[in-house]
Amino acid sequence: MNITLTGFMGTGKTVVGKRLARRLGWRFVDVDGLIETMAKKSIPQIFSEHSEAVFRRLEQRTIRRVVRADQQVIATGGGAFVSPANRHLLKAVGPVICLTASPKTILQRVGVTAAKRPLLAGGPIQPRMERLLQQRAPAYAKADLTIDTNGLAIDEVVERIWQAIGPWVSKSWQYLLSHNEKLMQRYGGKYIAVLDDHIVGVGASQLKAYQAIPKPPSAGCEVAIFYIPLREESVAAL
Repeated sequence: MNITLTGFMGTGKTVVGKRLARRLGWRFVDVDGLIETMAKKSIPQIFSEHSEAVFRRLEQRTIRRVVRADQQVIATGGGAFVSPANRHLLKAVGPVICLTASPKTILQRVGVTAAKRPLLAGGPIQPRMERLLQQRAPAYAKADLTIDTNGLAIDEVVERIWQAIGPWVSKSWQYLLSHNEKLMQRYGGKYIAVLDDHIVGVGASQLKAYQAIPKPPSAGCEVAIFYIPLREESVAAL
């Protein structure tokens, strides 16, 4: 199992990911860092000397390689989760958590480096940022969990993630791995709510899967909600 952190620049993916990995005793993986190491160039250089399309191909190739390993906290670049293929790859190996923040907070966090970001360069930064946030919002909404990091310290964000995924991460995920083929045949394209090793709700969205649960879980019980890809989605992602 892996845990992926996605979201816009400046939302804390790297610092939170390192702290969460330390708490879990897992490896932290920075996808953008791996791309730079592989290309022997910075990401701004890849954009300027080649193109965004070239960068996105490197990004998908890197993610495809990363997800083959286990027990990792993966931090992606801000645009990685926009790609359906990347989403399927990442969601297939564990929960995806989207970290968010307001444009004002993001600008405060990234500071002068914002102007060096390839997709923000060449004009007023805030309008470009707001436009990108709006464009990416539908993709970010497909994450399994969203956490607003405005006003939160790193440890507070980690604690919120842990409260959400810690109680069920073992049993429910092992159930998913053990029954992957059957689940894809029966529930492909839908979301399932899993309590320990039982499916307790099914729906076309996370909310509908939760609403389909016959009765609220008992105190102390955590329900995990997973997206089950269609077979053709799974094949396309590989």
